Formats: sequence, C-alpha cells, structure tokens
Amino acid sequence: MEQKKINLGLGGVCLALIISNVTLYNSLQEKSEVITKLSDAMINVETNMLQAPSSFAAEDVKNYIMDNPDVVVKSLAKYRFEQEQATKAQEAKKVETSMDALYNDKNDPFIGNPNGKHVVVEFVDYNCGYCKRLAPTLKEFVAIDPEAKVIVKEYPIFTNQPTSAYSAMVATAVFYYKPEVYGDIHHAFMGSKLTREGIDQILVNYGIDKDKLQPHMDTARKQIEKVRGLGAQLQVTGTPTVFIGAERAHGGWSAQQLKAKFTN
Repeated sequence: MEQKKINLGLGGVCLALIISNVTLYNSLQEKSEVITKLSDAMINVETNMLQAPSSFAAEDVKNYIMDNPDVVVKSLAKYRFEQEQATKAQEAKKVETSMDALYNDKNDPFIGNPNGKHVVVEFVDYNCGYCKRLAPTLKEFVAIDPEAKVIVKEYPIFTNQPTSAYSAMVATAVFYYKPEVYGDIHHAFMGSKLTREGIDQILVNYGIDKDKLQPHMDTARKQIEKVRGLGAQLQVTGTPTVFIGAERAHGGWSAQQLKAKFTN
C-alpha cells in the first residue's frame, strides 16, 4: 500500500507537469486522446517506480525525482513527441480534404500560366512585410518557368490596417474586371507602402477607372470571406502561407529553387 502511495505521489508530480503543457495541443486533440496520453505517462512512472527499492519511503519521493529526472522528462518528451506527430497528421488530413478549395477555385486571382502545371498557392496580405519580400521571388518564378502558376488567396489579416482589407478587395475586383492587369496591380501593391489614396493612384497609373470596379466589389468581398473560411479551416494564422501540393511553407527559396521543386 505504501509503495502504491509513493507511485501515485510521483505520478501526480508527472501529471501536473504534463497538464501544464497540454494546453499547447488541447485544441487539436479529442479529450479521449489526451486522457490516453496522460494514462501512458502515468504507466511509465508506475513502471519506473516499481523498480525502486521496497524500502522506498514516501518522504523520499522528492529525492527520487531529483536523482532520476529522466523518469519525468522522458515521459513528458514522449507525450510531446506523440502530440506533435498527431498534430502534423491532423494538419495533413485537413490539407488533403481542402485540396479542391486550394487549387480549383475559379474565383481565385492568379499570376502566370492559367493552365500551368507548376502551381503555388499563397495566402497574402498587402501590408505583410514578409509577403513583400517573397513577391519578387514569385514574380521571377513566373518569368523563368512557363508552367508556373501562382494562385493568390487574398487574406487580409491586419485588422489594425484598413488598407489590408481595401487593397484585397480592390485587387480581387481588378482580377474580375481586367484579369490581364491583375499581376501588375498585385506587384504594385506589394511594392508600395499602402495608403487608400496610394491604392487609388495605382489604379489610375494602370488605366483602371475605379468606378468600373464597383460592380465587382461585392463578388470580391464574398470571395475574400470564402478565403477567410478556408484559412481558418487550415489554421493559416500568418502570411505568407504557401502551399505546394500538400506541403505547407512560408517561403525561404529562390525562384530557381522553387522551379526545381517541380522539375526535379
């Protein structure tokens, strides 16, 4: 009985440590899975404790933990690893079930070959500094690869920047009005520190009458809302988020490296 109390005492310490970390993953797992993982951790502790001397006293639990930290650390590390693997598998499943929405939505603006086989999907916000850094790479990718197609998911996430939503609406409406000009507008927005007046001036620079966009603005708004829903489903929490096939990335390649992903 005393040994069982000792085991439970040590188990409680381990359990407390694990619970302090479970919030990192709890939203991505079913409660039953979490309980199973915690039970496994307790079993690990129990197994280690059973190997302790029979004369092990309750007051020595703390000393045992200090002398054998791997009992707790290994159990927690195993739990974290399994949770990370489960999270990755869950993310992959969500992407797999969303492939049609990612790649085949005819209302999505795009740059490059409309029938291109080397397709990249990018979630963007025109006020995102990292999006601005990636934009020249994608522009060069389209220039050097005749099969390149970049699907742009207009995804304004900077709610404190009114020009994020406005630029996304305008760019999407441009695609519906004059799709051949969309790429120029997209890159002009990416290359500018945006103001509402600046956005309107870019339209003028490319010969687009803002009033002619009005019939397309409601459709643009609905498309952006659809993209928001897809982004939430895929847990796109930042921009740029890039998908190549089922692979999720955030950039970090040259145009040549990006092309090589499809040609090697």
